[in-house]
Amino acid sequence: MRKQVVTPAIALLMLLPCGYHASHAADNAVDEDWPAIENCLGIIRGCQMPDGMIRMKGGNSPVWTVPYFGNLAAMALLAANDRRQNAQDAIRVERWLIWYARNQEADGTIFDLEGTVQSYKSNGKRDATDSYAATFLMATWRYAKAVGQHPSPDIVDAAKKALTVIDAVVQNDGLTIAKPEYPIKYLMDNIEVYQGLTEGALFFGSVGLAEQSRKAEQMALRVAGSLGKYWSEEDHVFAFALDMKDKASSGLTQSYPHGLAQLFALSYMSPARPELWTRVRHTFTPGDEGVPIERWLIAAEENAEEEVLGEIRRATRNAALRFAAEDVYLERPAMAVIALLGVEARFPCVPSSPGQDGPRRSGH
Repeated sequence: MRKQVVTPAIALLMLLPCGYHASHAADNAVDEDWPAIENCLGIIRGCQMPDGMIRMKGGNSPVWTVPYFGNLAAMALLAANDRRQNAQDAIRVERWLIWYARNQEADGTIFDLEGTVQSYKSNGKRDATDSYAATFLMATWRYAKAVGQHPSPDIVDAAKKALTVIDAVVQNDGLTIAKPEYPIKYLMDNIEVYQGLTEGALFFGSVGLAEQSRKAEQMALRVAGSLGKYWSEEDHVFAFALDMKDKASSGLTQSYPHGLAQLFALSYMSPARPELWTRVRHTFTPGDEGVPIERWLIAAEENAEEEVLGEIRRATRNAALRFAAEDVYLERPAMAVIALLGVEARFPCVPSSPGQDGPRRSGH
């Protein structure tokens, strides 16, 4: 692999992995968790098609793939490989990344696909372009780290296109809209965009693309500097979305998107907000539809007391053991693996920024 380019700002970001202030309970419990992790990995492996595509459900389910979730699945395979090496899983991820590269549109975006095992095609739909591209950048960096060699030209070119995709939806404040035809700035998407750009900068530096590395780094810092706009000092919650005039869509009544948006913020954004954690715990029940238990575990490692963390960890393990290929969508086993594996598998945390746009004064 070529020498990695690490600028001072990116070096600082590398010191801020999520879970850095959490207890070491996650790492100590991995052996006990491994049967649940293996069940999830088996589901993910079974969802991969011969051509590398990873579909949403395995077994006899109709073929449907959402590339965003395929990227999460690839990262779960890599996270497990980091703990217990499995050369076949690294190959599976490479096949996925090449499949993604070959199914990108000319502008670097990618659509969901549907059909049968014998024949499937684009359905012309995609939930977002920003988070699809961001999670692809994360998967490419983690793959490059895992194999320790220069990825194929297809993967490198696809990563360059993914950066272009994100750049195409960046707004004046550095935040991204979900997709060109849907001009809403989602909190969860922008957290993932920050994470993708941060790890994308590391990937580009590792393959000698200094210009793209600097650009991704600068874009990431702009996102971090504007995420404070989602916080409402009046309502003491994070808005889950901002429109083009920065009017917030907020609340704490629905598990999705209200509850899940708070869990994303509690998992990945600093400073810590223990009052928000307590409020979310009192409002929603871990494992309710829209707020899956594995997302609670990631947030708990940043915010919960040891006893509560242990309870949520056991609940995550038990849920993951019950997952079955035809009964669960790909995201759940993927995120369960990442949650159970602990700190080293985590996605980057967004640092506080002195230049951050201030807290919002009003919400809805």
